[in-house]
Amino acid sequence: MMQSLTGSLGARLPHQLKTADLLLVLSAIPILVAFALAPETFGLSWAGFGKLGRGGLFFVLFFLGFELMDFRKTVEPSLSRVRKIAIAALFVLAVLYFGAIAVVQPFIDAVYGVGRFLGASGEVSNSWLMATDYLALTLYVAGLAIAFFGIRAIRGVVTAIVFSAGMLMMYLLDAFFPYGSLGPLQFWANFVVAGVAVLSKVFGLPIYGFSNTLTILGKHGTYRLFVFWPSVGVHSMLIYSLVMVLLAAKLAAPAKRKILYAIAGVTGTVFLNVTRIFLIAYYGYIYATSGADLDAFHNSLGEFLFPVWILVFILIVLNIEGRLAASARHAAALTPAASNTALGHRELRPSHTVGSSLNGA
Repeated sequence: MMQSLTGSLGARLPHQLKTADLLLVLSAIPILVAFALAPETFGLSWAGFGKLGRGGLFFVLFFLGFELMDFRKTVEPSLSRVRKIAIAALFVLAVLYFGAIAVVQPFIDAVYGVGRFLGASGEVSNSWLMATDYLALTLYVAGLAIAFFGIRAIRGVVTAIVFSAGMLMMYLLDAFFPYGSLGPLQFWANFVVAGVAVLSKVFGLPIYGFSNTLTILGKHGTYRLFVFWPSVGVHSMLIYSLVMVLLAAKLAAPAKRKILYAIAGVTGTVFLNVTRIFLIAYYGYIYATSGADLDAFHNSLGEFLFPVWILVFILIVLNIEGRLAASARHAAALTPAASNTALGHRELRPSHTVGSSLNGA
């Protein structure tokens, strides 16, 4: 099957283009299978009680596709028979896992059972289940990249792998250290709450934050929220900040500009997360009529703002770099002409001097 697919695509597309696209397609199919079988589990919020947040799996594919646009230009694949067999085996295993984890209840129960055996709080949240999803996807994408292009391919798709592995680590931490029991991450949650309180004071809103408690004196009721690090996007803030640093490091720009871009990306990500929680609190103040209503808005707002911010950031940076490159080319085009003109004057002066001396003689 893999060989026939490769042959049919090879007749129409360049080899590098075809193989990179095939890598992306094969990476996406298992996720699409799970989405087709259980679309209700693909929320864009952190997995919590009674719900899953598999929407983040699509972000892995987004970063993979973004990196492959440049990666396909620099790396040539080497698809031997052994590599094709490895690709086919990885693909079948991934489809079986994501299909089973979506709808096969005995398999889902077995995954939860492993988590409980290891000490994870799988019975009260879905963090362990999400951790296994990201573990499977991380290994699958990394394995496909190596099978297609060799071990060096990891560097070419590192952003997608780092994002997936980062989500894996965050869900593992939540599974084994639930609520606010992990001090360093809970500190960042308190920082976000304090940021929301500052914004609320600036706009004169009756929204107050202290430690991990956010109090909203809404028009339709008072809401007191005890905030833990997963619920205020600390994981997203940290992981997307790391993604920003990786994207800045990949730019063809001087080190100083890379550092400036990385700082701007991290700062913007932190501010975006505080703003996101502030918008949720503002909704609670103006519109929410119950805690469930506020939670529903929190889930609908989700984390889609982060990919939008990354797209905007990338477009701004590419625009800046494009303008700087165009200015550099323009300056380089003018420099030879100026030097040639100066050289021409220097060459004429000796000739004029010689001519004068001859006339004088």
